[in-house]
Amino acid sequence: MTERMATPGLRRLPPYWHEYKTRAKTRWYGRQILEVFTTEFRDRTKEYYIWAIHHGLCTVNGHPVTPTYQIQNNDFLVNRVHRHEPAVTNAPVRILHRDDSQGRIVVVKPGSIPVHATGRYHHHTLVEMVKEQAKLQNLYTSNRLDRLTSGIMVCSTTKEAACELGNDFNAGLVNKAYVCRVVGRFPDGIVDCTEPILSVDRQSGLNIVHPKGKECRTLFQRLSYDAATDSSVLVCRPITGRTHQIRVHAQWLGHAISNDPLYNHPVWATVDRDVLSTAQPRHYERVGGESGNVEVERVLTALKGQRDDSEGWARWRDQVLFGALNRQLGYEDIYVPGPNGQPAYRPSFCQAHDNDDDSNTKDNKGTDGAKDVEAAATATSDTCSVCHIPLLPDPAPGELFIYLHAIKYWTDSWVFEDELPWWACTTTWQNPDAPPQHERLPSLPLIEHHAGHDALGLGKGGAHRRVDASSSSAISPGISLGNIPYASRPQHNVSDREMPPVCVEVTRGLEDAVQRELLQCVPHTDTCCITTALHSGILKVDAPLHAHVLACYNADELPIAIALYFLMGHTTLPRVMLDALFAERVEALGKSGPQHEKNAPPTPSEHALLAWLEELWDAHAGDRIHALAAWKHHAAGTPPQTWCVVVDRSSYVFPTLSTAALESHISKLVTTWLDTEAVPALPAPRSQADMLIKCTFAPRYGVDESLVSGPRARQGNPSGTCFFQLHVPGTLAVSSSDALRTRIARARAHALSALLPIGDGRCRISTCNSTTPSFIEALEHMLRVRGREACVVRGAPKQAYSMQSMLVEMPERARDMPHAFLFDHYMAELEHIAQGLEPGGHALVLADEPKTLQRAVRELENRARREQHEHVLRWSPVTWLDTRAWPSEDARTLADARVESQMRGGWRSYMYHRTFLGMLVQAPLYDVSKATVSSGL
Repeated sequence: MTERMATPGLRRLPPYWHEYKTRAKTRWYGRQILEVFTTEFRDRTKEYYIWAIHHGLCTVNGHPVTPTYQIQNNDFLVNRVHRHEPAVTNAPVRILHRDDSQGRIVVVKPGSIPVHATGRYHHHTLVEMVKEQAKLQNLYTSNRLDRLTSGIMVCSTTKEAACELGNDFNAGLVNKAYVCRVVGRFPDGIVDCTEPILSVDRQSGLNIVHPKGKECRTLFQRLSYDAATDSSVLVCRPITGRTHQIRVHAQWLGHAISNDPLYNHPVWATVDRDVLSTAQPRHYERVGGESGNVEVERVLTALKGQRDDSEGWARWRDQVLFGALNRQLGYEDIYVPGPNGQPAYRPSFCQAHDNDDDSNTKDNKGTDGAKDVEAAATATSDTCSVCHIPLLPDPAPGELFIYLHAIKYWTDSWVFEDELPWWACTTTWQNPDAPPQHERLPSLPLIEHHAGHDALGLGKGGAHRRVDASSSSAISPGISLGNIPYASRPQHNVSDREMPPVCVEVTRGLEDAVQRELLQCVPHTDTCCITTALHSGILKVDAPLHAHVLACYNADELPIAIALYFLMGHTTLPRVMLDALFAERVEALGKSGPQHEKNAPPTPSEHALLAWLEELWDAHAGDRIHALAAWKHHAAGTPPQTWCVVVDRSSYVFPTLSTAALESHISKLVTTWLDTEAVPALPAPRSQADMLIKCTFAPRYGVDESLVSGPRARQGNPSGTCFFQLHVPGTLAVSSSDALRTRIARARAHALSALLPIGDGRCRISTCNSTTPSFIEALEHMLRVRGREACVVRGAPKQAYSMQSMLVEMPERARDMPHAFLFDHYMAELEHIAQGLEPGGHALVLADEPKTLQRAVRELENRARREQHEHVLRWSPVTWLDTRAWPSEDARTLADARVESQMRGGWRSYMYHRTFLGMLVQAPLYDVSKATVSSGL
C-alpha cells in the first residue's frame, strides 16, 4: 500500500559528475551569467556560482567567462556539477496494468519521487525507475503529479499510444479523482470551487487564487471526519488541470491539506487576501526580480526560509563556506537582484550566538561573522570533499509525501482505480503499523463512470454515450469522380494527319487528377498513351489519343489544361551537368552572397548547359519540322507574323543564368530555324506573338527520381527532362499576362474539383467563402458533365444546406500577421465547414500553413469532445478512391500521389510546393461498437 510504512527506507545514489547543457533562452539575453544561474538554478547560492564561474565549471560556447558576462543570442551554456541526488523513498512503484500490444502501462507513484528529471533529480524519477523495473526501452507520460503527491499515472510505451492518450487528456476526456486529508471539518455535500488560479513564482511553483488567473474548477466531497485530529478525508475531482489546483482550492476553502508544506504554512494565516489579489501575472514581472506585491514577497520569503531549514541549513553553509573561499581568492562579490540573490536564511543556532555576542564587527545577516564561519567549518564532515557542497541529511518520514493521492482515472473506454492510502483509511489512520485493510472508494455520484449514467452532467467523459447507436454505423466513403462516367462523352471528328505528340501543361502536383479527368473526355485505349510524373507540370499524349485531346481542347471541353503544345523534342537532363550547376551556385553564393549573378559571366557548367540546349535543338530537327507543319495546318495555312520564346525553369537553379538570358539564347536558335524554313516572322512580346515556342524543364519526368517531402528530390537540382514545344494556335492561345493568370486559375480549380468526392443523386456543393470565382465555375462544370443535379452554394453555407462536398480556400497569412491571428481565422472557417457538411461529407481544403490548420482541426476535435457532439472533422488521405488501373494512363503518377499523401500525413502539395491541400471528412466522434472498459484492479 502506498506510503504504508511510518518510517520507510530510503533509496540513495552515489554522487556523480553531470553537465547541464542549454541554449540561451530569450529571457536571458543581456543578463549577467551570474544573475541567470543564481535566479534560474536555485539549488546553489550566488557565492557558489561566483566560485564555479571563476574555476571554469560554468562555460559559454566552450570557453570560461567572468561572472559579469552578458548572455547573447545563441550562446551555448554548460554547467558542470558534482550531482548529489536527494534520497527518496524506496517504496516500490506498483504496476496496476500493462498491455504491450496497446502500448500502455499504469503505475502507482510513491511520494517524494518526481515524474521527470528536474533540478537535482535525474535517476531518482518515476520515468527512470519504471523503465528499469519494467525493462522498458521508452516511457512516455501524458500528465504529471507533483513530487510529493502519490497515486496513479497512466503512461505509454509507444509514441502512437502517447499521442492518443495526450489528445484524450487535452480534450478533457480523462476523468481524475483524488483523495486528500485536510484540516477541519469539511462541509457536507458536493462543494464546487471555480476560483481562477494564477502562478506568481516560477522557481517555487507557488500559485494563488487571483481574478486574473486561469479558469479553474474542482469538486470536493467529504468521505470521513476524524474528531481526534480535526481532519477530514475528501474525494476531489478536478475538472480542469492547473498546477497545484486541488491544493490551492482546498486552501482557499479554508481546509488546506494537513501536511502540505507549501499551502499550509503558518504565513498564510497572516496574509491579506485583498492585497494578494493585486499581484500581477507572471509575464508582467521583471525576470529575476521581485513580484512587486508585498504579500506575495512575504509568503515567498517565509517559504524560502522553511525550505532552507528543511535542507539542514545547506544554503547557508554553501553561502558561508564559498563566501569565505572567494574572499581568500580575491573574487569580487557581485550584487544580484531578487530574493534568490539575497543572503540565505540564517539558522537558529547562529541567532543564539548573536545574543551572547556584543561585537559590531559581524554583519547583521551573519554571513561575514567569524562565528558563522567557525560554525560552518565545524560541518566539514557533512561537506563533499570534491565540490564542497554541504551534504543534506536524510529527509524525515513526514517530508516524503503529502496527504494527496491520485486514486482513480477513467474514460468511457477504460478505468483504473487504486485502493485508499493508509492515511485515508478510518481503521489505520491513527495506527499506521496496523495490517493493511485494502479499503476502496465508496460508490459516489461524483466519481461514477459506468455507461449510461452522468448524474452530475459535467460534460466530460462519456462523450459518445449521447450518440444513438443506430446512427453510429460506419459511413461509406464518398465516390471518387473517377468512378462516375460523363453524362455524354463528347464526340469529335478528328484526324491525326500524322500529328506529333501533344504536351498538356497542367498544374504542378495535380497530374494524377488531370490525367484521370482527361481520360473521361476521350475514348479509352488498351495501350499507354499518357506519360507524366508528379510535380512535372507536363502530360505527354501520344497517338491515338493526341488527336482527341486536341479536338477537346479546341472545343473548350478541356478546362483542366492550362495550354496545349505540339512536341518538338525532349531529352533527359544530364545528371553530371545538374550537379555541376548546383555546386557552382553554392560556391558563388558563398563568395559573393545574394545578387551575385548581376553582371557576372556564365560559369563553365552554364556554358555546358547552353551548348547542350543547342545539341538538343539540332538533334530534333525532324520533330521541329513535323510540329511546324501541324501548326500551319491547324492555323489554316495562315503563316505566323510574330513569335516569342518562353522558358519555364521550374525549381532548377543556375549560378548566374537568368530566365531572360536563357530565352535570349534560345531566341537565336529559333531565328535561324525560321529563316531556314522560310517563315517571315519577327520576334515580339508575348502579348503580341502569333507563335509561342516554349522550353520547359520538367522535374522527375522520365527519370527514376525519389519522391520526398520538399521542392527537390535531392540536395541539388532534381533530375528531369527538357522539352521544346510549339503552342497550338487558335483563339484559346494564351497571350497577355492577365489571360495567362485566368487560365492557370481555371485549370487549377478544375483539377482540384476532380479530386473532390461526390455522392449519387442530387449533389449539394459549396465553396465556403472562397475568393476565387473560378471554383464556382469548376464545380458547376464538374456536376454538369457528370449528369448530376447541380446545387452549388456561393459563399459560406448555412447549416440547413447540409452540404455533401466543399472546396475550401483558407485565407493566406499576410506578411505582418501573427500566427495566432491566422489560427483564429482557420478556426472560424472550420466552424463553417463543420456546420455545413452532412455526416460523411468531404471538404477539400487549400492552405498555405498546413501545420496551423492541423492544430486548428485538433482544437476543434477537442471542443467537439468536450461539448459531446456526434460528429467531428477528421483528416482523410487526398488520393483517388478509384484504384482501377487504366491502360491509357501513367500508373506511376497515381502511386506517387499516394506516397506523397502518406509522407505528409494525408496532405498533398502543388504549385511548386508552396500550397498544400488536405481532405476533411465529417466522421462520427466515436465508434460505440469498439468501446471497451477495463479495470486496473
